[in-house]
Amino acid sequence: MEEIYKNFEVKRAEALKQLEGKEAELSVEKQKEILKEAVSERMATVQPAIGQQQATAQTAQKLKDQPKDRQIQLLTELAFEKGVVEAVEVAKNLDNPYLLDEFHDALIDEFYKKLVEQGKLKAI
Repeated sequence: MEEIYKNFEVKRAEALKQLEGKEAELSVEKQKEILKEAVSERMATVQPAIGQQQATAQTAQKLKDQPKDRQIQLLTELAFEKGVVEAVEVAKNLDNPYLLDEFHDALIDEFYKKLVEQGKLKAI
């Protein structure tokens, strides 16, 4: 998650620089858009570790019978506990593009909330 935050900070600084005095703060929507970009870039570069595939497949199998909302919740928790790479791989193993997209959106919202809670972003 730290890597995503660093990428987010770089992108946020670039966005603020483009504003140059027009606005002192970026809107919540703009910050979430930038965060989504940073997470998307990380998700696109996900490469599972050798030997991790079996554990990932087992975790996905455990989630398969859960309702969609519960799957998204568990994937989001997994991302914060074990990292985005593992959570994305589990989501991919569920073989449901809609679920992967919903997970992505939920992850953005949760990550944004955590950044606000940690004082790294101001709630606007």
